[in-house]
Amino acid sequence: MKLLSTQNQRKRDPQLNRDDWIVAALGVLIDDGVEAVQITRLARDLGVTRGSYYWHFKGRKDLLSALLEEWSARNTGVMVDVLKNAKSLDDGVLDLFSVWVGHSRFSFQLDQAIRDWGRRDTVVREILSKEDDDRVEAIAAFYERHGYVHPESFIRARVIYFTQLSYYVLNISEPMEKRVSYLAAYFQCFTGRNIDQRVADEFSRRFLALERKQ
Repeated sequence: MKLLSTQNQRKRDPQLNRDDWIVAALGVLIDDGVEAVQITRLARDLGVTRGSYYWHFKGRKDLLSALLEEWSARNTGVMVDVLKNAKSLDDGVLDLFSVWVGHSRFSFQLDQAIRDWGRRDTVVREILSKEDDDRVEAIAAFYERHGYVHPESFIRARVIYFTQLSYYVLNISEPMEKRVSYLAAYFQCFTGRNIDQRVADEFSRRFLALERKQ
């Protein structure tokens, strides 16, 4: 599925397409929750009639399904991709860190909006549970490719994933410089191994430089 973006939208064509509606709906979902994702509001926000909506969707349920697909493709997809392409243990753990705190593709706001939605909808809660399982399994498989065996691979995957979730759920506010300063200690905790300090220093330098530009 082609990923959309709520931050870097292209200039909209005169004729709205399906992606335009999904982008608008994602924004409403993140800002105001799933109850606010209504056809009338989206049409008003986009400056079109409700009739335009039905060229692309059968009804509201169809749009909500598209939002779940976009969330899965974006937030789970990026994690699976970076772990699959990681050439070393260091690369994989650092790439996961980049994904989670860089927010260039992974949207923690969208993740939180889906979790809020799941508290009200048992079907969404089941979908969310499966996505969490898929993410943990992807991390565990990455660990196994680098010499860990079950159940250690699975438990370490849970530890690194649940640690990151806690930052979002608890709304932890911490300067990025301070968080990055713990990189070597986090790596040792998550892997039981020591990171090459030169690799850690180079990653920290590049990451903080990128953060300052944003």
